[in-house]
Amino acid sequence: MVQLARYAMGTEFTMALCGTDSYFLDSVVEEAMREVERLEQQLSFYRDSSELCDLNRRAAFSPVAVDPRFFRLLERAEYWYRASTGAFDITVGPLLRAWGFIGASGCPADPAVLEAARAVTGMSHVHLNPAAVTVSFDRAGVELELGAIGKGWALEAAEEIVRDNEVASALLHGGTSTVCAIGGPPEADAWTVAVQRPLGDLRRG
Repeated sequence: MVQLARYAMGTEFTMALCGTDSYFLDSVVEEAMREVERLEQQLSFYRDSSELCDLNRRAAFSPVAVDPRFFRLLERAEYWYRASTGAFDITVGPLLRAWGFIGASGCPADPAVLEAARAVTGMSHVHLNPAAVTVSFDRAGVELELGAIGKGWALEAAEEIVRDNEVASALLHGGTSTVCAIGGPPEADAWTVAVQRPLGDLRRG
C-alpha cells in the first residue's frame, strides 16, 4: 500500500492506493494529489491569484471566459441550487463577509450590511453561457465561494486519475466531509469507513 497526505483546501487530503507495484502507485498518487493542489489554486476564495477571485473581480463588468472544467463545476452548482430551491448556493461570499467569517470566526451582522449582502446573493445573478464558456454577473458585489463543493470536486478529479490508471483498490479522503472508495483493501471485500455520531448518543437524557 502507498499512502500520501497533504494539506489542501483547508483540510487534509489522504490517499491510500493498493497494489504490487509501489513505484507505479507512487506516480499515480502524486499525480492525483497534484491535481487537488491545482484545483485549490484555481478555486480558492482566499487567493487573489486564483481563477475564482479573478472571476469575482471581473464578471460584473463583462463576460469572463473560464476553463471548461471550471465551467462544468459552476453548471453543477447551478443545478444543485435549483434542485434545492436555493438552499445550496455558491453566491454566499457577501454573506460570509457580512457575518465576519472571512479570516475570522464570525460576529453578529450589521443589519444594513446584511441587507446589502442579500441583495447580491442568489444564482439568479449569475449567468452561464455554455456556447462561449463564459460567466457574467448582473450586478457588482456578487461573489462566488466554492467551499461547499470544491473538496468533493477535487476528490472526484483525483478519483478519475486513479481509475484511469486502472488502480483497482484505493481509498481517497478529503478532510472530514468527503470520501471515495475504489474496490477493497487487501484481504477484504470492502473498505470500512466510520462516521461519528454528530450529536453523540441520542438515546441519552
